[in-house]
Amino acid sequence: MAKNLTEEKIKYLLFLYDRKTHPLSVTAAAKACGVAKSTFSRTLGAFFEMGYVAEPGKTMLSPDGEKTARALRQEVDQMKEWLQSEIFLQGDLLEAEARRTVCALSTDTRKKLYSRHRLSIFFASLKSVTEIPGDRLCFQLPDGEYEFAFSIYKSGKEEAQLSMADQGFFHPGLLRIQEGKGEVFLKIREVEQDSRVRGMRMRGQVDSLSCLIHGVSRPCGRREDAFVFPIQPLDFFYREEERILQASVEMEFTCSVGPVHMPKSRARMIMIFK
Repeated sequence: MAKNLTEEKIKYLLFLYDRKTHPLSVTAAAKACGVAKSTFSRTLGAFFEMGYVAEPGKTMLSPDGEKTARALRQEVDQMKEWLQSEIFLQGDLLEAEARRTVCALSTDTRKKLYSRHRLSIFFASLKSVTEIPGDRLCFQLPDGEYEFAFSIYKSGKEEAQLSMADQGFFHPGLLRIQEGKGEVFLKIREVEQDSRVRGMRMRGQVDSLSCLIHGVSRPCGRREDAFVFPIQPLDFFYREEERILQASVEMEFTCSVGPVHMPKSRARMIMIFK
């Protein structure tokens, strides 16, 4: 959400955006918003200083103003959807409450709220379905970001033992879905360890990561300080009684600790959405 925008300014900016194809005069816009012309003129002056209107004293949005308003409209509409699912509100009251809530919550909190809401709707549609291919998940979940819990275990161990790679990434992980495609982002984290041999503090990180999909090793790309891989080839399993969506992927990785480069190791990552 744009900085320095109060709930009142968001209201006026969205008013201009919703009427962008038929701009009103300042007098007509003030009357439609139920405020004095002087009040609306001051707001337009602030919008001009922020680069949101094309000309001083006019109600036509600039390209930057239209872009900002479009993002705000999406935010407010998402909040309206969530509020409708939790509280029975309608019309102008719903719109106003959505604007207030968008202003009150941080960006991270809103993202988590929308993610959980979309997952809740998706889980409700699954019912008795237990296995979901990754490509179907991408098409059925709305575009957005979804955080997930994960643990990375050593491969070939009878008892579950966490791999050192589990410490090499920030938790939780992030799934981004856009236009029917999904990508997992594991943000790389530097790890510190005490060297038993040299008696000193050593630093290291995961240097390379590959996913084993149907027996084929697929190198993970790096983007935004994270390893990235697609979820389409994965199989997900839904546990209805716990409302948990889970997937497992075998990995190969290499790490460095100080000047020492470790040999390639295998691990198994369990991803959990709830």
